[in-house]
Amino acid sequence: MESQSGVEGVDDNAEIDDRALTVEDDLIKRLKRIDRVVKSVVECDEDLFYVRLRGGKPTLGSLRLGKALISVLVVGEYEYSYYFPLHNVSPYADLLFRCVERLEDPFLPYMINNLLAHEIGRAVCFLNELVDDIKSEAHSTKFKKTIRRFDKAARKRSKSLSQYVEALFNKHSRLLVVRVDLSYRSEYFQTEELREKVKQVKNDWSKMQRDLYQGIPVPGMLGFACKLEYGHLKGFHFHLLVFYDGAKYRKDIVLAKLIGKHWAEVITNGRGTYYNCNKNKGKYRRLGIGVINHFDSEKVSNLKGYVSEYLVKVDYWVRLLPECGRVFFRGNMPKMKSLRRGRPRGSFKTTSNI
Repeated sequence: MESQSGVEGVDDNAEIDDRALTVEDDLIKRLKRIDRVVKSVVECDEDLFYVRLRGGKPTLGSLRLGKALISVLVVGEYEYSYYFPLHNVSPYADLLFRCVERLEDPFLPYMINNLLAHEIGRAVCFLNELVDDIKSEAHSTKFKKTIRRFDKAARKRSKSLSQYVEALFNKHSRLLVVRVDLSYRSEYFQTEELREKVKQVKNDWSKMQRDLYQGIPVPGMLGFACKLEYGHLKGFHFHLLVFYDGAKYRKDIVLAKLIGKHWAEVITNGRGTYYNCNKNKGKYRRLGIGVINHFDSEKVSNLKGYVSEYLVKVDYWVRLLPECGRVFFRGNMPKMKSLRRGRPRGSFKTTSNI
C-alpha cells in the first residue's frame, strides 16, 4: 500500500508534519500580526502611552493600539531564531525587534503588568520613545528601499514564471503539469550543522535537475520551476513543478510518483521522501495541475495565478538567509519557432502508456 508520501514503505512522518504546521504556522500568524500592528503604529500621530491615576495611584494607560503593541512586544525574536535558524523575518517584524533591542531596558515589555507605582512614569517614557524610534526607522530611506526591493522582486519573479508558462503553451496545446514536494526524513536534520546541510541539499538538487534534463526518470521534460524552503521540523524541502507534453503523457499521478521515487531512492540514497500532490489533486479548490489544455482558461489561470504564485512568492514573513544562495529555480525559456498561420490547436491522441 502506498503511503501518504507517495513512496511505498515510507511514512511521510505525518505526526511530525502536523506539529510542524501547528508550530510554524502559529509563528507565521504572529509575524503577520506584528506586521499589522507596526504599520498602524507608524501611521498613528498620537502618544500611545500615558500615566493614568486609579485610586490615587499612577498606572500605565494606553490607547487600544498601545495595548496591541505591548502584546506583540512580548513575542520576541528568540523563538523565531529557534524555529527558523537560517532565516530573516519580515521587514516590519525585524524593525520592531531591532528597536526593542535599543531600549534602555529591553526586558520592560515582559514586566509591564508588574510595574511598581514609581516605575510607571519611566515606563511610559520608554514606551513612547520606542514608538518614536519605530516611526523614525520606518520613514528612513534605507527601510523604504527594503520594502520596494521586496515588492520589485515579487513582481519580477511572478512575471517571469507567468511568461514561462505562456511560452510552454505557445509551443504545446496541452501540458501535463506535475507537482511533487521533495523533502528529507526528519532524522537527517538532527545530526549536523545546518549550514553544512545546505551544501548537501543544493548538491542533491543539482543532481535531480541534471537527471530531469536528461529524461530521467521520465523522458521529454519541457520545463520546470522549483522552490527551496526550510522549516524547523520539516527541514529542507523543495516544491517542484515539472511540465511534460500532454499529447504524449496523460497519467500525471504515475509521473509524479516516478519523479518522487527517483528523488527518494536514487538522488538521496534513501535519505529523502516526497509527497505526490497530483495523487490528491481532487482536494484543491483551484486546480492547476494535471493535464491542462490551452483552452481551459480556469485551469490555466489557476496554474499561473495560484500554483505558480506559491512558488515565486518572495518569502516575506520568513526567508532563507542570502548565504544559502538561490532558492528559486526555473528552466530555460523555450525557443519559439516561427508560428504557422492556421495552426490547429485541437485535441491530440496520446502516444505513451503513461
